Amino acid sequence: MKILPDDTIAALATPPGEGAIAVIRLSGPRALEIADRVFRGRKALASARPFTVHYGSIVAPGGDEIDECLATVFRSPRSYTGEDVVELSCHGGLFVSRAVVEALLSSGARAAAPGEFTRRAFLNGRIDLSRAEAVASLIASRSERARRASLAQLRGRLAGAVGELREGMQSLCALLEIDLDFAEEGLSVITREEIRGKIEGLRSRLEEMAGSFRRGRMYRDGISVVITGPPNAGKSSLFNALLKESRAIVTPVPGTTRDFIEESVTLSGMLFTIRDTAGIRQSEDPVESAGIERALESGRGGDIVLVVTDAESEEGAADQVLGRLPLREGQHVIYVRNKIDLIPDKRAGIVRTASGGTACAHVDLSALTGEGVHLLSEEMVSVAGNDGLGSDESLCILSERHAESLSEGARLLSGALASLQSGMTNEFVAVDLREAVTALAVITGEVTSGDVLNSIFSRFCIGK
Repeated sequence: MKILPDDTIAALATPPGEGAIAVIRLSGPRALEIADRVFRGRKALASARPFTVHYGSIVAPGGDEIDECLATVFRSPRSYTGEDVVELSCHGGLFVSRAVVEALLSSGARAAAPGEFTRRAFLNGRIDLSRAEAVASLIASRSERARRASLAQLRGRLAGAVGELREGMQSLCALLEIDLDFAEEGLSVITREEIRGKIEGLRSRLEEMAGSFRRGRMYRDGISVVITGPPNAGKSSLFNALLKESRAIVTPVPGTTRDFIEESVTLSGMLFTIRDTAGIRQSEDPVESAGIERALESGRGGDIVLVVTDAESEEGAADQVLGRLPLREGQHVIYVRNKIDLIPDKRAGIVRTASGGTACAHVDLSALTGEGVHLLSEEMVSVAGNDGLGSDESLCILSERHAESLSEGARLLSGALASLQSGMTNEFVAVDLREAVTALAVITGEVTSGDVLNSIFSRFCIGK
């Protein structure tokens, strides 16, 4: 589809399907004119004041009434897209909403491309590119943390922080240029140590923001939790207990779970994706062996690995499982001793230890009775960074694109420091500073390409 910015576009803005209300959005220079071709009310929408709602009917080009509706009028530039906008609210349902959209298209509107309304908002200066991306991430939020981080970005927190950093770099560039002018007269506006201190401070902030992407990815996609251990340790029972529903099949027969099962659950506002895997043991059964191989590979992908053993099992059972898992750096392991209900006077509890500088937790619980499961849930939340609530969360980076731009800016500042260290003149230091400013401008869209915009907005839903 060829996208022309002067077209008037229309699309369903609410999810397709049955519902109380469907909203159809119309935006562009002829929005009011086209809306008047299908809307029948007490007055023409073209003469209506902005931010007013009007009752009437929608009629097809042939004159047949489609539905009753409310028409809301927004005028340029004070609208979501910065253009004239009309939103038609009719009864929900596939047939009715489709008929209203078809009436608008027959009257001169063009079907909107995915994300085209938000793209126009960006192109018309209503929002910067980081806020435009926040619209999509807010819609896609699957947890409270993701919602809050997306909303903070939508409100301009990221754009504000990037703007402050760019301003700091530009101010330093200006000082360096002034210093070059005065250098001919033997005067100095800023010392080399002051330049170094300012660049190091800017670089540290960039690295800190880029580093928050790991937490942002967890907010956005959820924390991956893999349940592993020997057969009959109660892994599937624990899986069900964490989900608070009977999702996995539980039997006393070893090897019941032959492939992984995955479900999501929200704990303390954070999304966890929990995977139940086959029991780790030697097996001659080719199907079970394939499941065990998948279980071992799943262990590598988890942010948190729960190693579940029977509380009555011999010492070292968990270490035998860990010895076969291809763990990677940065993974957290929680040891779970299950089935304490089978041991007289055994109570649920948690013990934290440190081995080789790595902290780990041992949780005693009963997945069958539920005793101690809350301790495990709390430990998972703690490991995932539950203490990170506060101002830092609002600066959490959710997009890999943003993280890459911040990292590139930090790399360029490192280059400026290297130039400074080698004794090069301020001209060479300023070159890297200006390139770092450009790298950050990519985040807000002040410097960008059509291909980048197409890639970003193609991931939006139609109507947004």
